[in-house]
Amino acid sequence: MATPKLKERHLEIFRIVMATQSLTAAARHLGVSQPSLSVAIKRLEDQLGVALFARISGRMVPTEEARLILAEVERVHQQSEMLSDVVYSIARGQATTFRFGATPSIGMRLLPKAVRQLQLKGTAGTYYCDSLPQRDVRDYLLFGQGSCVATIATVEDPLIDTVKIGEANLVCVVPAGHALASLSSVTPGDIMGDTLISFTPATTHGLHIDETFRRWGVVRETSVFVHFVEAALSFVAEGIGITILDAFSAMDCTSSGLVAIPIENSVTVSAYVHSCLLRPRPLAADKLIAELRAIAADAGMR
Repeated sequence: MATPKLKERHLEIFRIVMATQSLTAAARHLGVSQPSLSVAIKRLEDQLGVALFARISGRMVPTEEARLILAEVERVHQQSEMLSDVVYSIARGQATTFRFGATPSIGMRLLPKAVRQLQLKGTAGTYYCDSLPQRDVRDYLLFGQGSCVATIATVEDPLIDTVKIGEANLVCVVPAGHALASLSSVTPGDIMGDTLISFTPATTHGLHIDETFRRWGVVRETSVFVHFVEAALSFVAEGIGITILDAFSAMDCTSSGLVAIPIENSVTVSAYVHSCLLRPRPLAADKLIAELRAIAADAGMR
């Protein structure tokens, strides 16, 4: 015959009586009557086939068997509490690894600020950020290498979901001591004659810059070509020339001794978070989107 399972309520009563060694105190703690508590203990003893307490001088004195049972009950109780904590931690994302990607324009300034907020709020246990060229974004998502990618470029694929997080204009980044640094805004014509550090026409930045120059009837003349915004900013910091970037990339550039000046009548650059429709977007990705939007809004970006 199968051994009947112990009821959780009986074990709870047993723990409290063991702790108080008094039916009166245990009944008060559990919010029940003393007679009903006495019946519950008797049922547990009958089920186990062993005496758990001896009544000596009005107190419930545990037997040796009761002490051994309590040790096991406490061990399982602690494991149960740990399991509960782990389950809640997973549900909140705190026990998971949040892997995501970003292209350099978003990854330079905007993304680190958002990740810092996620870290402070305990959104994930571990963060894994991949720096990606735009050409790798689609495969990165479709093959499940990461949960999402933040970038300023669109991804044309029916299996990719896109969420817009903000908009910004182009800015001209110059050294703090440059002649243009004191201006509130500049035009492409103001930039002509300076050594321009920029991108090829086929890149996302190159397309945005060329479209802005066309609005002014000016042809872009690049002296130094680079592939990534980090290189453009580093070259400007070394006094090699000036550059044109989206305002996302130029956030906080004053800390590097640079000044970002808005370009009049520039195109609007949108920032996005892409994810794959083939799998659910994790809660951490939704929280990242919210933080990115909040930081972009605080920085005056639409």
